[in-house]
Amino acid sequence: MISKTTINNTHLIATCIILFTGFLFLFNIGKRDLWAPDEPRYAQVSKEMRDSGNFIVPHLNSEPYPDKPPLLFWLINLFSIPFGKITALSSRLPSAFAGIGCCLAIFYLGKSLYHNTRIALLASLFLATSSKFLWMSHRVAFDVLLTFFVTMAIFCFCKGYAARHNHRPITPPISPPLQGKDEGEVKKQERRYYTLFYIFMALGVLTKGPIGFIIPFCIVLTYLILKKDIRVLKETRPWIGGAIFAFIVFTWVYLASIYGGKEYAYQILFKQNVGRFASSFAHKRPFYYYFINFPVNFIPWSIFIPSIAIYLLSKEGRGKIQNILLPVIWVAVVFIFFSIVSGKRDIYVLPLYPAAALITAWFLNEFVEQFRAKHFKKIGYYPCYILCGTTLALSTLLPIAIYKLFPQHTSSTIPFVAILLIGGLVMLRFVRYARIIPFLFTIIFVIFFAFNIGTLKAIPILNQYKSAKEICDKAYSMMKSGEKLAMYDFFRDPYLFYTNRNHIEILHGIDELRRFLNSNERVFLFIQEKDFNKISKLLEVPTFVLKQDSVGHRDMLLISNKDI
Repeated sequence: MISKTTINNTHLIATCIILFTGFLFLFNIGKRDLWAPDEPRYAQVSKEMRDSGNFIVPHLNSEPYPDKPPLLFWLINLFSIPFGKITALSSRLPSAFAGIGCCLAIFYLGKSLYHNTRIALLASLFLATSSKFLWMSHRVAFDVLLTFFVTMAIFCFCKGYAARHNHRPITPPISPPLQGKDEGEVKKQERRYYTLFYIFMALGVLTKGPIGFIIPFCIVLTYLILKKDIRVLKETRPWIGGAIFAFIVFTWVYLASIYGGKEYAYQILFKQNVGRFASSFAHKRPFYYYFINFPVNFIPWSIFIPSIAIYLLSKEGRGKIQNILLPVIWVAVVFIFFSIVSGKRDIYVLPLYPAAALITAWFLNEFVEQFRAKHFKKIGYYPCYILCGTTLALSTLLPIAIYKLFPQHTSSTIPFVAILLIGGLVMLRFVRYARIIPFLFTIIFVIFFAFNIGTLKAIPILNQYKSAKEICDKAYSMMKSGEKLAMYDFFRDPYLFYTNRNHIEILHGIDELRRFLNSNERVFLFIQEKDFNKISKLLEVPTFVLKQDSVGHRDMLLISNKDI
């Protein structure tokens, strides 16, 4: 039997993971403003949903918004209840808690697959500290939430599969889930997990469309085909799971088609999904995009990718590939699928990060157990020394780069230099004495402290350049109720959200602009400075610049037809 001590230790480690990732993902997340392009858009859609009371069909600028299903917007509204309004903090909480959930899920999945606490814990921490996953857990985004549901769906499938099938790569003769349990109890456990498998896929669909079903189902299907165990699909009771899945998904689809009309239903079901797959109307990238992009975004753990590949192709590693069959399939399915899709963004492959963390943790566990083996002399130690060198180099190059580019902020680099320098030296010492686990934990804590100090030091500086809140606050303070506000020749969501409006008129062409500014009433306009300089002499209408601000790469003006 599994001892109570083992169970208690697992709960203790899980609690530590929650505390660690909770601080990492939640610290200071509400202090910066919502940054374009995505954050203010999703917050605004949630705001319009709250203001209108229509929680079925999302709207943006008072028009139906068919780009995404509603689950994230529902959750943002749920987390906003204590604040009484949609805020930057409440908008980011779904991503932060989904990130914590992903790390916890991958810990338990690692325990289930390998019966090895070290692999499970390392996988969880690697996922939490991989650069893109860490950053996205601090943003308003669909992708961390989707990753959570994909991970949970695969975890539930594995638990249901393990309840009856002895599939673990490292397993005693009697699978632990079967020990001390009768046939009825095992069957009940199996059915419960398989039902949850379908429920989490349905929630994935409500998060980001059919991809929430396609990814986990294709991973499971490919795994069972390679295991020559395809009959297990019947054991998942697809007629019951499918009915539950259909009820969850199509209840919303049916209501959305009633409230939003057939055009909205067509957009959300076909154009935004099938259309993006076949011929994307945005974010077109070459097929090799993720081969370059993923290693950059999985830093620092991507430094081990070449070593993992070499090891798996070696004589020693080929015999162990069955041990990581599921996470390898997971990575391959997501990677290949999104490489085929014409529209590509780095965040689209976020659902493969938990599997990549599992593979990396498994490889480093092999390294720890065989650190004296000849074949690990290069593939194990070389990446470690590269990480040490990179960390120490950054401690020198960072202040130099900041001094060259932003000399006024050079003093802000002092805590980063201290962390990188001390961390790099400690890492180097651990590697020299073959203490790999302390070396890995040093990297984790360097990232932990550097990132959290970054939210205090660097993020407020970047916020001055990226936020539209200041110019929008100026407009909001000047405008009276009922006065019109428009944008000329562009639409950006922050100007809608931070002026506390649900509709702003978009003007195109000088005739529309002249008509708008010729109003007898006072009106306000957001316009890019370069556009204003081109057309100001052609307007033949008095205009007054009330505020100028740089927002990202745009120089923006707030103008009016009457002086204040």
